[in-house]
Amino acid sequence: MIEIPKVFNLSPQRGQHSKQTVLFVDRNPVLSQALAQHLNVNGILDCRFVQPDIDLVTEVQLSRPDVLCLDPTHLDLNRDYDLMDFGRDIRDASATTLLLGYSFKVSDAVLRAVLDAGFRGCVSKNARLRHVEIALAAVLDGGVYFDRSFGSHLRPMMSDAPDEEILSEREKAVLVGLARGLSSKQIAHDLDISSKTVDTYKARAGKKLNLSGKADLVSYVHDRGWIT
Repeated sequence: MIEIPKVFNLSPQRGQHSKQTVLFVDRNPVLSQALAQHLNVNGILDCRFVQPDIDLVTEVQLSRPDVLCLDPTHLDLNRDYDLMDFGRDIRDASATTLLLGYSFKVSDAVLRAVLDAGFRGCVSKNARLRHVEIALAAVLDGGVYFDRSFGSHLRPMMSDAPDEEILSEREKAVLVGLARGLSSKQIAHDLDISSKTVDTYKARAGKKLNLSGKADLVSYVHDRGWIT
């Protein structure tokens, strides 16, 4: 968990002459409205909220907020469109928009999903509003922030572990399929995910292992004895 001394310290990379904007969305619009109103009190940030049925990607493309704060477990996701796909679409819509999670559901699965999707932090809805303020300040200042609830799951993931433990189960499965000579389409079918997600898992595994190219990844799988 990152603690910083000042709340809402403006990031020089994002400009000092206008308010930084935060867009809130939640299945409960009363909550997102309350968050926006609370954080607008000091006049430092420009916080807004949108209704949960809005097309978020289009809204981000139009308004280009500095931060989009949402509950990732509320998104309408499926095997052909998962959280990583959503994160990629948000970056395509607005390269400068950062993602911050705000959710009651705290688990290894949720944390891995938000990390893989490029979220810069996550705060439990059980946490005090002060933690939302600190999270926004950290993210807007170029950092990351996971509150104590998510941090308890994050620490084991970030500890000194063997390379294979750094990978998620899906990333391992994709690499094994690759080493078996399967196409992305076949791997996607076997894992019940989209082909685009297979490519994303492959790229993330390569980045985590500091390996580039199919041959290096295949060699890695064989060296670890994951297939015979």
